[in-house]
Amino acid sequence: MKICALFGGHKKKGNTATLLEAVLAGAREQGHKVVRFDLVDMDIRPCLGCLACKKEGAKGCIQKDAMPEVLEAVKAADVLIFASPMYWWNVAGPLKTTIDRFFALPFYAGVEQSAFANKKLLLVMTTGQPAASDGREGLELIFQKMCRFTGMEWLGVITTGTNDVPIKEQTACLAKAKAFGASL
Repeated sequence: MKICALFGGHKKKGNTATLLEAVLAGAREQGHKVVRFDLVDMDIRPCLGCLACKKEGAKGCIQKDAMPEVLEAVKAADVLIFASPMYWWNVAGPLKTTIDRFFALPFYAGVEQSAFANKKLLLVMTTGQPAASDGREGLELIFQKMCRFTGMEWLGVITTGTNDVPIKEQTACLAKAKAFGASL
């Protein structure tokens, strides 16, 4: 199985990165091929909304940046993992910008052949608040609707609050994340 992980956080050794790596470690142990993009280090520009990618005969986005590499990995993947700390009830900017650029691919399930159909999506997210008060359900709902619209299967969310206890100390959560990765 091919897994494409899009890491949208800014801290490569932070809580979200640690939780993501637990999932990926479990997947790698099962022999799955994993590619991880640290989006903050990549030249990925915002969507211009120019619609050039939707014109007849278009060969994708007209911008010349790192996005074609990401899109090729996304198209080849069986499982997409979006990983981000929750920023203001949304994903961090690098991941949001990348998702916006998915517009260059066909994505309407049932209307056109969606590039996302039959893929699976997992959200890996950390928050700075306890689960009971962080508002994560709104962000989960966005990704669930994205799956329904594009034809992806929603696998769920691996998440934890990290305000009082860094993820490195949350051994049960890390073990659950690794086991989930192994089950892919």
